[in-house]
Amino acid sequence: MANYQVPGVYVTQSGTSLISVNPTNLNIAIIADQPTSGTGTDYFYNVVATSGVTIGALSIPTVVTGTGVTVTWASGSGTASGVAGTNFNFSTISGITYLTTSGVASNSLCPSGTVTVNYSHFWGAYGTYTGYNAVVNAIGTPVSGTTVTNPAVLAAQFAFQNGARTVSILPVARATNNGTATSTDWKNVFTISGSSTNATFISNTVGVDVIVPLYGFTAGFDTVATGINTYLNTQAAAGIYQRAFLGVDGTATSVTSANMQTLASGFNSTRVSVVFPALLNYNPGLNTTTGLSNTTFNIPGYYLASAIAGVFVGQPDVSTPVTNKQVIGFNDIPNQISEIDAATNYLPYGVLTVRKKRDGNFWVLHGLTTNVTNWLTQEVSINAIGDRLARLIKTDLENSFLVGSPLTKNTSSAALGTVQGTLTNALSNGLIQSYQNLALSLNNASPTTLFVTFQYAPTYPINYVQATFSLNTQTGQVIYGNAQSNFVVY
Repeated sequence: MANYQVPGVYVTQSGTSLISVNPTNLNIAIIADQPTSGTGTDYFYNVVATSGVTIGALSIPTVVTGTGVTVTWASGSGTASGVAGTNFNFSTISGITYLTTSGVASNSLCPSGTVTVNYSHFWGAYGTYTGYNAVVNAIGTPVSGTTVTNPAVLAAQFAFQNGARTVSILPVARATNNGTATSTDWKNVFTISGSSTNATFISNTVGVDVIVPLYGFTAGFDTVATGINTYLNTQAAAGIYQRAFLGVDGTATSVTSANMQTLASGFNSTRVSVVFPALLNYNPGLNTTTGLSNTTFNIPGYYLASAIAGVFVGQPDVSTPVTNKQVIGFNDIPNQISEIDAATNYLPYGVLTVRKKRDGNFWVLHGLTTNVTNWLTQEVSINAIGDRLARLIKTDLENSFLVGSPLTKNTSSAALGTVQGTLTNALSNGLIQSYQNLALSLNNASPTTLFVTFQYAPTYPINYVQATFSLNTQTGQVIYGNAQSNFVVY
């Protein structure tokens, strides 16, 4: 059957677009590469034992690959244990971890049953959290002295501080358990599907709206950047609207305006915001053990990306721009650029820039995407409204149960009434300013398909207020007081 589609509601829009979920439920996915230790107990099932070799699948998702893992399991006749890479090997395919054992003396030591996995690995806290304390309890504190020991925890802290309500954490599965994740490992995360033995796919994580990879982008538009762009575009084509906030690591190398311009122009996407500065000073606060204040230290700019993602999802609705919003959690900006420099070399090129102003607070100068083709494509809020509206229409049409119902004389009015109700609510909530030309038609070539079309005007952000005044000495009477008082102008 050529061009078959599963029956359902399909909503598409022309032009630029963005996020698709109610802002009170927008979920940030933080992608991190970090070692995490812990213990997992699981049931070893689907056992096949031949000549001392057992192969099975663990229900622990994407827990272990590589070395540094101790496995113990028991049977009625004894126990067996060993270290991964010696007696045990792991591979992960489509989110399932497979355990292969070798070198075991007897099949009697290879039963199905309870398996205990003691891991020292980059993934021990896969999951979604609704509060910062839950992240700390699962993974640990983010900082030890002046070292970030748990990057995902620190990023989650900034996200929650700035307004996030839900944060998911996803690991970067390494091809090996040594060193750090390679660019190929990072790119694999943004693969829509595949059978890589060491891949964790962000596309398999349900409910992700905003993505923050803790990856220090370089001046060039590298393979990871290409993977992210391809991923976001592919998801959008499938009606899954997501966006990414990306930062640059300036802790080792100074990042120039030319570097940022190259990176932003490489993305050139309404779904990607590249943030600056690339280096921030952080004060972890009082040490809970000693009670003494910790020394401040510099951290990469991708933590700023996590904070701005929190600001974005924390607004009353996506129609509220992040422009001129305060960002909290940081101590200072080393070697801060001037506002003139920002307005000349960063903002016009689609670099979302934050400055510490004279009040001591951090402020977003302009909420920008990396697509600065025109004033519509460059605004985060305008692009977010389209996706928000698409999600609302999809949800309301699905809840109307039109799909699966017979086509009768009442179908047209039911479909139009549902969409009109969605648009009316969006209008009253300030998501859009108006809509027109709402219409329904039947596909003659495929009469099981209804087409609903309309046009809408989004709520525009206010970026500028221009006040003009002039001096006029002839307006009013000037009364002078004595030497101890000021004069008064009426």
